[in-house]
Amino acid sequence: MRRAFPLLLAVALAGGCGSNSSSGQRLTREQYAAKADAICSKYTQKANALAKPATLSDLADVSGRVIPLLHKARGELRDLRPPQHEEATANAWLDEFDVIVDDVEKIRDAAKKNDAAAVQAAATPALQHDRHANDLATQLGMTVCNKD
Repeated sequence: MRRAFPLLLAVALAGGCGSNSSSGQRLTREQYAAKADAICSKYTQKANALAKPATLSDLADVSGRVIPLLHKARGELRDLRPPQHEEATANAWLDEFDVIVDDVEKIRDAAKKNDAAAVQAAATPALQHDRHANDLATQLGMTVCNKD
């Protein structure tokens, strides 16, 4: 149970960045990383403001509150235009972020059913996905989005 909350916060860190630059110029590596890190900080603060769950019911509630934050972060991230030479890595990071959102939804659903074993089963791949997302964020030059 206690391990699931840090996972939710780690997932929030994997979330996005933002500026409506999809119709504008591509960002430099430094601009992309800076915007991503700024948004990761914003959403991490919001996630950290949530109460720490003590029960599976609490975990279901907190994860239910984290999921909309993740969707907002993901939307902002997808608006960025990474440097062309890093587009494949940025797309892989975004794809991994989508998987992490699905992982948190599975954790929430298992917690709603009061199924601790299913929460644990969902947390294991979620942690692996989070590590992979952090590695990709590091490759993209981020210093906030790559932290748990």
